[in-house]
Amino acid sequence: MLSHFLKAKTFVLFVLILLFAGLAYFSSDFDFRQGKLGDANCVVRVYGKCYRQKETDRLSQFFWVANDLLWIDFSRSLFDEARQDRDTTNFVMSLIILRREAEKLGIHPTDEEAKQAIRTSPLFQFQTWIDDDVLKNRILGPRGLGMADLVQLAKDYLCWQRMHDLLEAGNQPVAIEIDKTYLRDNQQYQASLIEFNRSDFVDKVKIDDAAIQKYYDENKETLLSDEKRAFQYARFTPPAETAEMTNEQKARQRLDYDRKVNVIYADLSEEGADFAAVAGKHVADKGNAFKIELKETGLFAEVSPPEDLAKKDELLGDLFSAAMAPLPGRSVTVPVKEEDGSYRIFKLTRVRKPEPLSLEAAKEQIKKALTARESNRLVTEAANDAQAKLTEALESGKPIADAVKAAGVTLKPLTPFSKSEPPKETPNADLVVAAALETAPKAVSPAKPKPLGEGYLMVYVDGIVLVESKDEDARKDSLKLSASGDYRRAIFNAWFARRKAESGAQRMGPIGADDLKSGDEEGNKEAETPAES
Repeated sequence: MLSHFLKAKTFVLFVLILLFAGLAYFSSDFDFRQGKLGDANCVVRVYGKCYRQKETDRLSQFFWVANDLLWIDFSRSLFDEARQDRDTTNFVMSLIILRREAEKLGIHPTDEEAKQAIRTSPLFQFQTWIDDDVLKNRILGPRGLGMADLVQLAKDYLCWQRMHDLLEAGNQPVAIEIDKTYLRDNQQYQASLIEFNRSDFVDKVKIDDAAIQKYYDENKETLLSDEKRAFQYARFTPPAETAEMTNEQKARQRLDYDRKVNVIYADLSEEGADFAAVAGKHVADKGNAFKIELKETGLFAEVSPPEDLAKKDELLGDLFSAAMAPLPGRSVTVPVKEEDGSYRIFKLTRVRKPEPLSLEAAKEQIKKALTARESNRLVTEAANDAQAKLTEALESGKPIADAVKAAGVTLKPLTPFSKSEPPKETPNADLVVAAALETAPKAVSPAKPKPLGEGYLMVYVDGIVLVESKDEDARKDSLKLSASGDYRRAIFNAWFARRKAESGAQRMGPIGADDLKSGDEEGNKEAETPAES
């Protein structure tokens, strides 16, 4: 009987072991199967290996820590300098490839070298008060990393630097290229400016009711009212400073004030907190040494804010950003500091989405659009026509005075300038320099559009001279240094792009993306009800 029981027990244990092993094998966040069962759950695949969410999430944290250490060139190089979002997928794939290539090249930084790189990172140069506790608790800890991870990141950084050094060896800018660049940057232009302002053509535009009706019929789906939002906000006024207070007392009072504001912010932004009730509790707290007010705004559009928000474009941009929505974690701003030292914390309470406009309501908006379109057409035609006439006259050998008269334009003489010293007190000076750089002497440049649709400009170059400078050698040395950096970056990027192609790196999905799109859609759905309630 006992023998039978022991055999049964052994069998049950064996089955349980197989069951748990199978669960671990098939549900683990790590790829023990080397991607042999397909791409389900893969976030990236590099060198044929599947990396799952837990692995990629951890590697993505290295990007943010590198930024915290101000190793910006390193993080952006692996992230992809052209990207403007927060999706770290490219960084993760590049980091995996960087480590593989460092191993192949025999680049193995020591722990001591890595620690020295950390100590000499830009962060420690600017923030000398940072110590190991700050690193652990404020930089690494919140991202689930430890000091060993930081050392590994520093080794990655050193590998990246040494790869640059290896590739740069024997690849230096050619001296003749430095001379050409110096000549281009320092030759002096004697030139004149020709301008075509769109505002000069506005009065020539005639808009009738038929044109307005036609525009409305063609664009009624996009003719919408401005989105409007309403907010509650708590305002904190700093305590007054008296003449009897020492500088140390004033500094301590400001520090206590800032700390208290942050404590209140934590209460106001807590998930599920009733903003008005929490703020009211702090308003009634006699222990606060400063004034707290709770206020509300009505619904308003970004272009027509209440008086106390007027001309605060950056703040308004934040209040009306897509990231702000009546959802947990996205409806309360961080403390916003004012010029007088006061703070405001805003809570988004209502949103009124844009609504279709009637013809009457849209009439002024349509007039502005049609006027802008027609005046832009007129100024473009005038600039192109003048450029063609000037070019034809100058190429036929006529003097500039006759060419200008034939084209019906006015020349505005400019002070002599170069690329390194643009014309002083001239609007759009960079655009003027760019036009001059591509124009031969005794010729006129193509028409260059001014920013914001303001019109066009052209440059007539009368002559080009090289002015001798006592700083020529120093300037050439500076150009050589700059060119070396450009060569270094370009060579590495080209080499690394080939290594990435060889790795077969594939993205299956984003890592650490903003994920605002789905959040905004949810926010919009929830915002419509309180907007009209």
